[in-house]
Amino acid sequence: MAITTNTYNIVELPMQGKLFHISLTSADLSGAETALAAVAKKTHYITHIQFQIASACDLEIGSGESVAGTIDTVHIGTIALDANNGNFVWNAPEGKGLKCTSGTLIAIKASAGNAWCEMRGKTCSDKI
Repeated sequence: MAITTNTYNIVELPMQGKLFHISLTSADLSGAETALAAVAKKTHYITHIQFQIASACDLEIGSGESVAGTIDTVHIGTIALDANNGNFVWNAPEGKGLKCTSGTLIAIKASAGNAWCEMRGKTCSDKI
């Protein structure tokens, strides 16, 4: 059996930055979709994710989409969700966040289905 290691970088949240709280719906997440746009010289830190889908799917959340429909760096996933319990909830430890790749968007990809996602976190300037 093979194990895939994800880029799961939990770090202390920077003091300065702008909080984000987004709620998204999609009729079809079969290709990677932008959850939060890229900001030059800034990094997104995710502190909370809640995801629900109507049908069985595989879920990935990550940074960047250089090739349409593909996440460049997968931070969480692949997570198999079934049709009867297609719910995923993740929270970072208090005061910490999942550090995404600097200057890139946050993308969500699911293999199929109507989906809803809520995500919270912080966008912070990169240190020079």
